[in-house]
Amino acid sequence: MTTQAMATYNGSCTGHGTSLPSIHHPGFGGGTLSNCPHSSTDSNIVPKTVEEMDAVTWWPPERQLPDSGTQVTNVVINGKIPILDGDELIPHSTSTVHTTKSQSENCSHTEQTPAHHCVIGTAAGREPATGHKRKAFATSKSVMINGKYVARVGDPLGNGTTEYPCKSLIAGSSANVYIGI
Repeated sequence: MTTQAMATYNGSCTGHGTSLPSIHHPGFGGGTLSNCPHSSTDSNIVPKTVEEMDAVTWWPPERQLPDSGTQVTNVVINGKIPILDGDELIPHSTSTVHTTKSQSENCSHTEQTPAHHCVIGTAAGREPATGHKRKAFATSKSVMINGKYVARVGDPLGNGTTEYPCKSLIAGSSANVYIGI
């Protein structure tokens, strides 16, 4: 990545995924559930990683706001606070739903399951209803504020782990402050 605009707390991230809801059971999550009837948040529904669910779940662009405060309070760029490496942003939620089916000898049942229940996450092994965590991972190593690298447009808001699985990139930025490599 070359010179990019400095990331600030404004606008939205890029979002990620595809809004093509799926049949999670039987299908992507495994076979037909045997505990019939099942609830939409049945514990037997098999969660998959954000990486895997990205093909059938849409996390739309979300506002770039700090989750619990920012690491910088003494620097303002064009009236906006810069995003620093390690800053956590508000969670990234999805409204996608997937179909789950259960069947037994005397029962056949279908539910609409919230996609977050089909995703591996930090709430008892599943993504919380509020969404997955987002954290800025600055790629530039040339500009620091208060000892932390400053993030830029295009920097990731996740690192592929269960704690920070987000695949979105920073999109909100300063209109006229740029950072190189």
